Amino acid sequence: MKFMSFNIQHATDYIRQVIDLEYFAKEIKRLNPDFLGLNEVMNEGEDEEYTDQVGFFCKKLGWNGFFGLGDMIDGNNPFGNAILTKHPIKSVENFHIPDPEDKSEPAYYESRCVIRAVVEVDGVDVCWLVCHMGLAKLERENAVKVISLLIDSTDMPIVFMGDFNIEPDGEVLGPIRERLLDTADISDSAKECTYPSDKPFKKIDYIFYRGLECVSAETLHEVIADHLPVVAEFKVKK
Repeated sequence: MKFMSFNIQHATDYIRQVIDLEYFAKEIKRLNPDFLGLNEVMNEGEDEEYTDQVGFFCKKLGWNGFFGLGDMIDGNNPFGNAILTKHPIKSVENFHIPDPEDKSEPAYYESRCVIRAVVEVDGVDVCWLVCHMGLAKLERENAVKVISLLIDSTDMPIVFMGDFNIEPDGEVLGPIRERLLDTADISDSAKECTYPSDKPFKKIDYIFYRGLECVSAETLHEVIADHLPVVAEFKVKK
């Protein structure tokens, strides 16, 4: 089963710099993941560009999906993460990440969330986590605390993915690395930089896992959004 993590920058075509849901639906279908975690997704809001993007993709592709609210931009525009899959979603929840009390670090702040879904891979239930971590260090630390609790709360195999806004040697990732394996460790391609998509100079998009066998992993050199997608294929351990 192929898992893909993709920050779509609210479905903005990176070359033309316009929101184009038809284009993204076509590209998602072409790349053909079984399970797709999306960051920077809009839902229906007050401003014209805020539409039900997940609903559009589900209808266009015939897939299942879920939008996880992170923040209300300008008070009336839902923004967050999403999952899309060709397969059934057995259960799904959205968990709020607490905002840091100290916002003295000069950074853009945004409320964040983690989606936790249960899906089936080769007859085995898998916990699938999708997150977009913040730009400020304290935001990321809060995210890692929530994610660590979610990891520790289940014995199921886990796939955890997203745009973490931190490079591979970042100390904040320590608790995640103590609990999960990094798909980048099995492939030079998966170690490659992911942002910005046309001339990437840093890796900030990841797929981690536990309790499954990762048979392949790579960074896709597809200039669709401002991030490159990362993919990993898993099978159940025998």
